[in-house]
Amino acid sequence: MGIEEKTTINRRAFLTGAAATGALAAASAMFGCAPAAQPSEADAAGTGAAPSIGTVDGYSSVIDWLGSKPEISDDEIVETVDTEVLVLGGGNAGIQCALAAAEGGAKVDVVEKTSEENRKVKGEDIGHCNSKFLIDQGYGPFDVGEIVEEFCIRCGGRVRPEIVRKYVANSGEAVDHMMDLVQWPDDRIKLAVTTIDPDISPCDPSQVICQVPGIALEGFTDWPMKRGGYRSWPGTAMFMGTIRHDVDKENGNGVGAFSRLDEVQQFSILRGQELGATWHFEESATVLVQDENGKVTGAITKGPDGYVKYNASKAVVLATGDYCQNADMLWGLQDELVEWAMRAGKTKEDLVGMSPNMGEGIKMACWAGGYMEASPRATNQNGSGANGPWGVCPMLWINSKGDRFMNEASVQQNFPEILRQPKGLIAAITDSNWAESVKNGAPDHGSPNFGRPEYFTELQEDMAKVELENPEGTECRTMCIAERTHKIVYGSKTLEGLLGILGYEGEALKNALATIDHYNELCHAGVDSDFGKDSECMIPIKNGPFYASTAENQRWLGVGLGTMGGLETDDAMNVVDRDGNPIEGLYAIGRCLGGTFGFSNPNPWAGKNIGSAVTLGRVCGKLLTGQEIS
Repeated sequence: MGIEEKTTINRRAFLTGAAATGALAAASAMFGCAPAAQPSEADAAGTGAAPSIGTVDGYSSVIDWLGSKPEISDDEIVETVDTEVLVLGGGNAGIQCALAAAEGGAKVDVVEKTSEENRKVKGEDIGHCNSKFLIDQGYGPFDVGEIVEEFCIRCGGRVRPEIVRKYVANSGEAVDHMMDLVQWPDDRIKLAVTTIDPDISPCDPSQVICQVPGIALEGFTDWPMKRGGYRSWPGTAMFMGTIRHDVDKENGNGVGAFSRLDEVQQFSILRGQELGATWHFEESATVLVQDENGKVTGAITKGPDGYVKYNASKAVVLATGDYCQNADMLWGLQDELVEWAMRAGKTKEDLVGMSPNMGEGIKMACWAGGYMEASPRATNQNGSGANGPWGVCPMLWINSKGDRFMNEASVQQNFPEILRQPKGLIAAITDSNWAESVKNGAPDHGSPNFGRPEYFTELQEDMAKVELENPEGTECRTMCIAERTHKIVYGSKTLEGLLGILGYEGEALKNALATIDHYNELCHAGVDSDFGKDSECMIPIKNGPFYASTAENQRWLGVGLGTMGGLETDDAMNVVDRDGNPIEGLYAIGRCLGGTFGFSNPNPWAGKNIGSAVTLGRVCGKLLTGQEIS
């Protein structure tokens, strides 16, 4: 039952003689617990192994997402490499781990499945705090403990607080170290985008900015900013590059496609190589090597010429990414999304997301005795909804029935709240005062981004061109995070006209108008007595023209940008077995690492995914080589 409960049953009688059987049955009925299962033969033998209820031991899934451990004989090995620290995966986390370990004097080898020509890190924003980059702009220093507390709150306590602390406390140093290595220009660097001016450094203020809310530009300094019950800080380095106006709308290319983060990371790769780190491209991690005591002593990879065996005297670090493209793993591990998808008649292939990873490192760790963190496992899904070109901001939201259903300022809760609404339209409703709602959005992931003020200026220009009474709406450039994709805005001189364009009619139309009237009453009272939205965000909808953006609630979601649920580890990122004991020699970072995300991708600042990968990758490399960390 987990927690001992008080009873009036005499303990001595409860535990002795024939009374024990009856007392156990009585207690089971009293506390609502089913009788314990009889021990398996393994339990009787003292191994401590519990009976499995799923296809894969230790998991409830009925699909075999793990498969059998590959068996590779010695005569299949075409090459053997001796090293100290073996990093499997050369993404944002692996690069920084390899560099830190090399700086600590270790012999380092990095295995990367892509070719050297095609290697490129994904993303653009690094969530962090207390870097020189931020403090020089007036953002911080901030209290580490307060930020750690907020991460734990947003994750519902389903994290390892010490790993979160290591991320927050060391993130500023990690970002400063990355940026300090950039000495521009450098002929060795492959440009991320060939159309940029090669004379401009990726660390130039015109290329990298910090996301802030609109009210910060009007003098707000009372950090943290609290919206919808959650706290946020300005804490993101966004390597967005030059402002672009030639976005390919059909392919959805936003500024993310033009990110200069990879150019910054190339300096870290080069510095690691100068210190002796060796990179091996076009090799796929296949299986870990263990000795008779279970210690991980290396790994076997598969390259163009066959299998390569790596002997690692210090550690093998898993940095191979998530399992976003592995439909079996998604269907077997993403319980919440699977259930929504099943109810919507979807298949496992429908869940597949954007990242290219297949979960190789996670499976390798499970074959070696490690375990994924328990369900529900996080995905990169938050900041959803009818966000329009302004991003997720605290405008009034209504569902297909015309009902308001949540505190719209609570970015953290958007997608689970929306999923529980009737299938169909979700609409954000505003009026000529739309900019006030946009300015009052928090700097969470997906929220309005005033770090580059030109974006807001351009949105104002586009909003002024919205064609009223046009059922097709008008395209406007977005100012959400760093993206420049286009979103549709609908406009009308009247609320009735706007709602009609959106498709509300009959009872839904009457209900939507009544909902807006009630919302305006709450706004004038200055208190949201329905859902508790912050008074600053209670902006009435009364002066035309009226505007709306929409989304379609399908009552299911794929994994989006990727999965976040990773492997169980201890506080040093050492992968642990089912009893919580470290598996000697095996570590996890990046999206292979669990204990950092909770239910979804909670962000008191944008860029937690890459920020934690970069920082904890660096921290892991330091720990493996005895360097000091915060």
